[in-house]
Amino acid sequence: MTQPIHSQTIDGVRYYTSPSTNEKFVSVTSVLSTLDKPALRYWVGKQVATYAVEERATWLPIAEKDPKGALDLIKGSPWRTTESSANLGSAVHEAVEKRILGENLDINSLTDQVKPFIKSYLNFEEIFKPQWEMSEATVISYKYGYAGTIDAVANFNNPELGLVGRYLIDWKTSASGPYPEAALQLSAYKHADKVLLPNGVETELPECDGAIVVKLRPRSYEVVPCEVGKDTFKYFRHLQMAFKWQHEKSKEVLSAPIRPVIGGNDESNN
Repeated sequence: MTQPIHSQTIDGVRYYTSPSTNEKFVSVTSVLSTLDKPALRYWVGKQVATYAVEERATWLPIAEKDPKGALDLIKGSPWRTTESSANLGSAVHEAVEKRILGENLDINSLTDQVKPFIKSYLNFEEIFKPQWEMSEATVISYKYGYAGTIDAVANFNNPELGLVGRYLIDWKTSASGPYPEAALQLSAYKHADKVLLPNGVETELPECDGAIVVKLRPRSYEVVPCEVGKDTFKYFRHLQMAFKWQHEKSKEVLSAPIRPVIGGNDESNN
């Protein structure tokens, strides 16, 4: 994904800066990164093993002359896959945003990778008929001390589908998921105080009735409602404390080791 507006990454953590107060707020996704992800560890191991077996003709000749280089090549295989997926996700997000903002979107001009995702999006749009209010909107919680970027906000009038009112929307494009932390993310957005409009004006975030994840895939889409009420938000607040421990307080709790002087210069011991 591209770097959101008003944001910067410091030591691997994304922060947003309020244009009105110049305060820095940690991003919602950085807070969520404190969650343990056992499935990710399994995926990384599988990707490394798969690359080592399937691409041995690539790394074996390198290993003969540069063992460390070969090791780095093998270890880095999962992140090259992740980067490729992230680039595809960014391209899909950008095309969807153009459509939401009413810009001319020529589907035939899209790459062969992106085009089927957008066709799935158009199928979603045709069935659910969202009335768009925002796209890629930055929100800030001055009360709780975080910020983030909402993919979209729309109104729906689909009682037959159980979807009526104003909803936060999060686009997902990966083959797996969505995962439960999507509800934590959307809950944080729902409980933010302010939204920054494209013209830089800061205003109240409108009350939302709920949140959905829309999973776009090349041949299909899924609409997954999320529980984003006070109970879910409570768990996000606990994660904020874990984030502060990991990135702030944990660096302050250990003092220098106590090293007793053995056989000092005290003349009485001579």
